[in-house]
Amino acid sequence: MTPLTAQEKQKILSYLEARLEPKVYDAWCRSLQIEASGENAVRIPTANPFHRDWLEKLLRKPLEDAFLDLFGHEVEVVFQVGDVPALPIAAPPPPPAPPAPPGASPPLLRPEYTFATFVEGPSNRMAYAAAVAVSENLAGLYNPLFIHGGVGLGKTHLLQALCHAVLARNPSAQVRYLSCEDFVNEYISSIQRNRTDAFRARYRNSDVLVIDDIHFLSHKEGSQEELFHTFNALHLAGRQMVFSSDQPAEDIPQLKQHLLSRFKSGFDAPLMPPTYEMRLAILSRKAAARGWDLPEEVLGYIASQVQTNIRELEGALTRILGFASLSKRKPDLDLAKEVLQESRPARSASVTIAEVQQLVAKYYGKKVSDLQAKRWTKSTSLARQVCIYLCHRFTGSSLQELGDHFGGRNHSTILYSIRKIEAAREADRVLRSDLERLEQQIM
Repeated sequence: MTPLTAQEKQKILSYLEARLEPKVYDAWCRSLQIEASGENAVRIPTANPFHRDWLEKLLRKPLEDAFLDLFGHEVEVVFQVGDVPALPIAAPPPPPAPPAPPGASPPLLRPEYTFATFVEGPSNRMAYAAAVAVSENLAGLYNPLFIHGGVGLGKTHLLQALCHAVLARNPSAQVRYLSCEDFVNEYISSIQRNRTDAFRARYRNSDVLVIDDIHFLSHKEGSQEELFHTFNALHLAGRQMVFSSDQPAEDIPQLKQHLLSRFKSGFDAPLMPPTYEMRLAILSRKAAARGWDLPEEVLGYIASQVQTNIRELEGALTRILGFASLSKRKPDLDLAKEVLQESRPARSASVTIAEVQQLVAKYYGKKVSDLQAKRWTKSTSLARQVCIYLCHRFTGSSLQELGDHFGGRNHSTILYSIRKIEAAREADRVLRSDLERLEQQIM
């Protein structure tokens, strides 16, 4: 990656300033250093581990979005303790946000995530209709509302649209929207600081409690128990609850039965991958929002090539528009094919699931039968999930086919394995290195 110019750095800072709270930007971004570090990577020097952890929490996603939106490509953001002066005492880390005053939106809500900007279609109509109904009639038939579906299908958009609609109808409503990871972290912090009463009051006095990515509760017994009691308190008080997950509640590993029964006591709304017509509509709307009028054949080509989820669809559009801007070319069909074919990983036309299983088993010192066994054990967990991830990426097999080759598991379990490796690949350098070696052997 070439060094960043002063103009490019200023664009990034302007992007952050427009999307972050002023106090966050003033405290952490005005003196932010951004350095190119290898291919498709940037380094953010920090004064000490304390500042590194804060910047990781506050700025990783906004910085990744900035590079994708501004320059049309993804980067790996590395926060590294280095030779950089500490921030002045006058700029302390932002304290935990107090309860929102009447008329204020929860701080995590994005203004563009509304029902008006959500593209409705056959694959999401039930979830969309349920979310609208909840926003119009709290604690009615759909309580709790449990929305689930794969990565990038619009769960977060729907949840935030619901919050916006509730606040538009009743600006004084106490709407609590947060990720499940934040709920867990706040709960742990409240225990460490002996402030569990304040934590419980904050969430159990909500008019609407909305928690995204509830599957993060997997294996977290204490947090599950806390949410169970919060659920009961809100339900008895006639308050609305909404949850989202990347899988059905019954497929979340190590979820307590009594909490599972609470999730299933309301309305279950699945989200499926968008149809071709929906993908066309989404692309047309996204392109128009960025000031582009793309030919129908270009939109059709993108929609035919990217079929998995909306996030990848937007990523493909961003790469094409970014390349068109940088190269001063029209975003025609030839350019679209060039960009998407270059960004698609090379695949072996003849690779099979069995061949990938043999390769992975040998690499990790396991037996192929261990990967194929109906009973999954902890000792083979990593090798099995890596194998499923690579088979998904290189063989073109459906989730059902993969399930048949890995102990007859259902598609939700296969999806869970794929997503777990996708997420871990970004954070775990050892795993990333293992995957690169295996991919080179496959290709």
